[in-house]
Amino acid sequence: MTEMKIKRDIIKFSKLFDKNSFSPIRSGNISNRYTLKGNKGFLITPSGKKNSELKLKDLVFVSMDGVIKKNQKPSSEWKFHLDLYRNTNCNSVVHAHSKFAVICSCLYKKIPPFHYMIALAGGDNIHVAKYALFGSVILSKNILKAIKNKKSCLISNHGQISIGNSIESAYELAEEVEKICEYYYYCKLHGEPKNLSKSEMRQVLKKILDYKDE
Repeated sequence: MTEMKIKRDIIKFSKLFDKNSFSPIRSGNISNRYTLKGNKGFLITPSGKKNSELKLKDLVFVSMDGVIKKNQKPSSEWKFHLDLYRNTNCNSVVHAHSKFAVICSCLYKKIPPFHYMIALAGGDNIHVAKYALFGSVILSKNILKAIKNKKSCLISNHGQISIGNSIESAYELAEEVEKICEYYYYCKLHGEPKNLSKSEMRQVLKKILDYKDE
């Protein structure tokens, strides 16, 4: 992926946050691995700016050492983006305050295997990271624990995170997780949904490997 495509994709999908009411106004953030003058790190959306108004010049580079250029202000959540890049092989991170992910993050400790498509997140359930103040080191540690060996997790009383090989794939997974959360919420309104067994989920997880993360 070229440097310009990375920048344009961050802007493109950030604006989709607002356009589709997926993570409206100033909520959520997106980043992608990036090398600036030989210095490895990532580009991330800025703090406090409306998603609908973002421009290429607003993106902030954060080095893998956590160094940020003076007078630049990355998203307040940049710490967990940095830790995800340090601890996983992902290229992109999408964090959204999508409606049903937020609702489920406030109600449940995890999303169980009530639907086979939960396997898209990389396991037989979706964990909910324990609550901590946004932007804090503790929150970052909680997220790493919840997303370990998976591609997505919810953040208690907050929202969701999805990772991928590209911004497009991470965003698409975030949409899938939002839909799963919506299904689960409505199932719970009517009682306890029937969960798939461990054996059934193993079969799904084996087959889901055919889904390629472009």
